Amino acid sequence: MTLEGRITIDLFPEQGAVKIASSRPLTITRQFTGHRPEDVVRTVSLLFATCRAAQTIASAEAFEDALGLETPESTKRVRALLVLAETTREHALRILMDWPLFLRAPEQSQDAALKSLMRIDRDLTRSLDGNGDASRLAGASKCLKDGAMAPIAELTALLEQAVLGEDLNSWGKRGSLSDLVEWAETRNTPAARLFCQLADDDLFGAGASGISSLPPLDGHAVAVRLFSEEADQFIAQPEWEGLPRETSPLTRSKDHPLVDCLKSEAGHGLGARLVACLVELARTPAQMVAILEALDDGAEWATRGEGAGVGQVEAARGRLVHAAALTGEKVRLYRILAPTEWNFHPKGGAACSLERIATTGGGGCAKLARLFVTAVDPCVGADVRVH
Repeated sequence: MTLEGRITIDLFPEQGAVKIASSRPLTITRQFTGHRPEDVVRTVSLLFATCRAAQTIASAEAFEDALGLETPESTKRVRALLVLAETTREHALRILMDWPLFLRAPEQSQDAALKSLMRIDRDLTRSLDGNGDASRLAGASKCLKDGAMAPIAELTALLEQAVLGEDLNSWGKRGSLSDLVEWAETRNTPAARLFCQLADDDLFGAGASGISSLPPLDGHAVAVRLFSEEADQFIAQPEWEGLPRETSPLTRSKDHPLVDCLKSEAGHGLGARLVACLVELARTPAQMVAILEALDDGAEWATRGEGAGVGQVEAARGRLVHAAALTGEKVRLYRILAPTEWNFHPKGGAACSLERIATTGGGGCAKLARLFVTAVDPCVGADVRVH
């Protein structure tokens, strides 16, 4: 069972207008009412094929908050590792599968790299979460550390060979437009060739617009919104402090020198969004190693109280929020607020960027818009239609 739906984006170049609609089944969580927390967490892990670890962990954290459970630091760290591994896999999949589709010249199949990526992801996930239950992980151990180090090393080698074409440390030191162009001109990988093509076509700034980053959310404040009578509208087209917000790799990395150098007076465009994914990819293996080295043997779970709770996880595509309210041992209300709804708000930053592309993209606006949508990366399929 999977939770799907699609995003439909209609461009009207003559009017310079864009219409974004969603068929995602956002009220499916009503089915969780009356069930036990552990059953809901298990269902969430089966329901969401995309970003399963982030969804499961956000669900578990919402219930832990509602039940007043103090989560051990070791469990938090293993969960952070699982989310980082999942984020790396999702970014790499998009880069290896989707980015080559926008190159003018035909590309060789990336099947070998994709198979290696999925095998490494399985090995890494099993080493971190051998029982397949990311909701409540056992304490860390030397065995877990040793088991995870090997797939992280393999993942690093794959990213260096198939995505960046150079070692992660060297790429991570690039911080200027000339550095980016120098890397792109190597044309060592499909990602580099795509950036070279964008540079040649002067498209780094395509769709440039300002973004309004989603700020840190107070758990109580967001729970009030998610459990109010207007919750359905808030979940479908969320706004915070009266503004559509964005939560994405771009908002997480907008202060990185390589992302910042692509910002124009109009804001961040296509190049900044694509490079933000590469920036995150280049630094995640080192982040995973640092977390592994800080692991200890775990601690006991402690209880504080019970009621309502919120879990927030920075998933591959942005911040994911789960909220749960309990009556006794059963779920009374359950809500999910996903990054897709923030990032593809009909009046949000992506919509403004797509309006610019519809107005200035000329005969190639359809392909350019599809690449832009790929850069923002919804967690479901998206249809781009030009009228």
